[in-house]
Amino acid sequence: MELVAEVTDEPQEEVQRRLRKEHQRLGSNVWEEMQRWGIEPYVWSDKLVEFYSKTDAFLYESLVWNRTAKKNQMRKWIGEFLARDFAGPAKILTYGDGLGFDSLYLTKAGHDVTSFEVSEKCVKLAKSVFARAGETLRILGSPEEVEEEAYDVVVCLDVLEHVPDPPGLVGQLAGALRRGGRLIVHAPFFYVAWNVVTHLRANKKYSGDLVRLYTPHGLTPIDGQFFWDPLVLEKCDRNAGPRNRFAGREVLLRWSGLLLSVGRFWPLPHIWVAKLLSKVEKEYKHELWIEE
Repeated sequence: MELVAEVTDEPQEEVQRRLRKEHQRLGSNVWEEMQRWGIEPYVWSDKLVEFYSKTDAFLYESLVWNRTAKKNQMRKWIGEFLARDFAGPAKILTYGDGLGFDSLYLTKAGHDVTSFEVSEKCVKLAKSVFARAGETLRILGSPEEVEEEAYDVVVCLDVLEHVPDPPGLVGQLAGALRRGGRLIVHAPFFYVAWNVVTHLRANKKYSGDLVRLYTPHGLTPIDGQFFWDPLVLEKCDRNAGPRNRFAGREVLLRWSGLLLSVGRFWPLPHIWVAKLLSKVEKEYKHELWIEE
């Protein structure tokens, strides 16, 4: 609570009120701030770029989202996948990690982690989170600082649905991967609802689409969970194919993509399931903190 108050320059009573509101309805702070800024929901604009950088609303949303069962299970799955896939520490880029909880989890697991995040207030709190954990957060100041072919893994969770050119960003992330590297991504393009007003309506067409998003950049799916929560892709030579196959996953990933593609035209069942899975499990407490 104290850290949030320091970053936002708000009294602790106001921080508590906004956290309680976010617990009751995930996304409510971003919704209210978008209205106050006069930004049209679900549509990309220059004003939205400034909003991402300056608002503190994502700080509250990220705090609560990271306490959901779905996000914690996804984070745990990624950690277990990397433990199976790499004999030792991996060099990892986390792209758009918000408050840095994924970066801290992977750092604690022994990996070499670099992060990039656009929100100034989220970056400030993330540094405090790392300091409290006795770690140092290595964070880039801009996307231009991302090194080419320098990383074993790029983790990009809940980012692509927000940007105006998802295939372009995937290309940049693929460029940061070494040959044989892994892109771990979660992007619910179908999820355009009142509580996710920065998800772009124009991006629904990418739901379940491997061909337009990943194939042109030499990325092939090799593992993942149902509904691509998340999806793991390998950067490989197009003719050679991936060097590592995971038995039994091809059918799961194929059917998941097919179901996700339905969300381009009929997203309501997908949205209902996503809301159900994103429910915050624990009661609100004065010290809201992620437990790893």
